[in-house]
Amino acid sequence: MTFTADPDTVAAADLAVLPGTRATVDDLEWLRRTGIARAVERRAEEGRPVLGVCGGCQMLTEKIDDGVESAAGRVPGLGLVPHSVRFTGDKTLRTPEGSWRGERVSGYEIHHGTVDGARPAEPFLPGGRHDAVWATMWHGLLENDGFRRRWLTEVAERAGVAWRPADAPGFAERRERMLDTLADAIDTHVDTDALDTLIDRGVPDGLPRLELTRHPG
Repeated sequence: MTFTADPDTVAAADLAVLPGTRATVDDLEWLRRTGIARAVERRAEEGRPVLGVCGGCQMLTEKIDDGVESAAGRVPGLGLVPHSVRFTGDKTLRTPEGSWRGERVSGYEIHHGTVDGARPAEPFLPGGRHDAVWATMWHGLLENDGFRRRWLTEVAERAGVAWRPADAPGFAERRERMLDTLADAIDTHVDTDALDTLIDRGVPDGLPRLELTRHPG
């Protein structure tokens, strides 16, 4: 997995993912300014896999009516799925469960904005797939091992990549191992008694402080 702001990297990837954001309209404008939006649009035109999650899903729609986060009003989305987004003051917070092609899936939602529009070519938890573009408001989908392996198998086929799921530990097991490794490192290398004292009593007088300056832009 690669995090990038380079449109050429986005264009060359087997799968391009637009993740969640707390500033859908502003970040969509940034995608257009950097050329990433055009790279994503070209992928969709060529039938190459794209996934939009939450704010990324909202960017994929035809239009966005946002009087809340950016106060920009109506702006065009990327137009890759036949839906629209309307932002209100209400915020969705929930932990939904569902299924995709027989695989049980759980996730979570934390967002402003509701997505409406035409029935998708295929429902997708609870968004939709349109050709090689998948859009969903659920975070955490890829933490579900069965779903992730089956879905990535389809993505690989569409991308023309000879990939099959490896016999490897699942997400929950790998996360637990990582947390154990971090806990062991803290226990070995950090003075936890000193940290407890700072938490309980605050910063002692005379202790040097690092002043952080925020630069414009």
